[in-house]
Amino acid sequence: MTGPNRPPNHPIERIGARTTLQKLLSRFHFGITLFAVALSGLTILLAGVTALRGYADRNMELAAQLGAYGVEPALVFNDPQAVREGLEPLTRIPGIARLRVLDDVGKPLTQWTSPAADPAPLLTRLFFPRPFAVTVERNGSAIGTIEVWGDSSTLIDYVRIGLLAGLGCLLITAFGTIFLARRFEYELVKPLNEIATVAHDVRLHRRFDKRVQALGIAELDRLGGDINALLDELQGWQGHMESEHAMLAHRASHDTLTAMPNRAAFDEQLTLRIQAAETRGGRFALLFIDADNFKAANDNFGHAAGDAVLVALSARIKETLRKGDFAARIGGDEFVVIIDPLDSEARPDALASRIRGGVAEPILLPSGETYRAAVSVGVAIFPDDGNDATALLTAADAAMYADKLTNRSR
Repeated sequence: MTGPNRPPNHPIERIGARTTLQKLLSRFHFGITLFAVALSGLTILLAGVTALRGYADRNMELAAQLGAYGVEPALVFNDPQAVREGLEPLTRIPGIARLRVLDDVGKPLTQWTSPAADPAPLLTRLFFPRPFAVTVERNGSAIGTIEVWGDSSTLIDYVRIGLLAGLGCLLITAFGTIFLARRFEYELVKPLNEIATVAHDVRLHRRFDKRVQALGIAELDRLGGDINALLDELQGWQGHMESEHAMLAHRASHDTLTAMPNRAAFDEQLTLRIQAAETRGGRFALLFIDADNFKAANDNFGHAAGDAVLVALSARIKETLRKGDFAARIGGDEFVVIIDPLDSEARPDALASRIRGGVAEPILLPSGETYRAAVSVGVAIFPDDGNDATALLTAADAAMYADKLTNRSR
């Protein structure tokens, strides 16, 4: 559609072989305008022809009556010369092509033919197909007949002026109709383009915050209101779906009890950390943490107490970490921590001690009792103890079991 000042890629513009609404309306209005102008022109033409025909007939009637007065005395005496003299005034009237006078028995007494050529024989045949005859009477008795033939000499100017005036009226009518039609098309297509723009943004860019503004046309405003109501529902649905998606994504990557990242999130994070460390040539530490005697605590105090211990352990482990470090729960009572980046002077036993100290404080159980947790910590350094995820986990797990044996011996 090529509306006023519309870019070629506008949503309602021509697409492929399909036409546009404005072009369709333009053709429709052009057809209506052409029909209206043609009908008006035909009406004006018929009215003009009728008026001219009446004017011509009236002129011929008056000319014939004038001639009848002039030849009446001559017909009484049956004098052809006097008849010719009586017709003399008529021969000077423009528009008379021929005159003829008949006596009471229909015998021609005299006739006259104009020496001037007929300028428009077609008009003459149209307006004067037959002569205009007037019966000359004397004391109630017919004494003769006068016949008058007209020509187009007096009609040419009237026809020319009439055609020019009619053409001017038709042109004014056509331009006015086209202007009003174009205005109508613009006033209709503009609000439709507003609706199409909103639909375009929603479809391509998922902009459910867009709304159709008031358009000033009752039907289109009702349509825009329905579209806005639909967009409100879609926006609410989109927000709900985004919230659901975020919640599901969080559940997929986090432990439901402790809200810490789970094994899947840890595996992904470990791979990313290894790639980053290889790129920059850095080091980081992987700590494998396991609660000591957690099964006994769970059996002695109940599952609710065991859950409280796990939640407390996760919170205290996270408290010992720096901003860029990472912690996850990968099993029942197993946790992992990534210390990244690792300082060059940092020692594995110091890292483990920091974790043990963080979880050593007593934990208040739901029953009101307290429980003092202990953990075994194994540390593996990238790339010293392994340069891939499997090697690092194996090294950290072995170090954790070694620490657990040490704790038992103590």
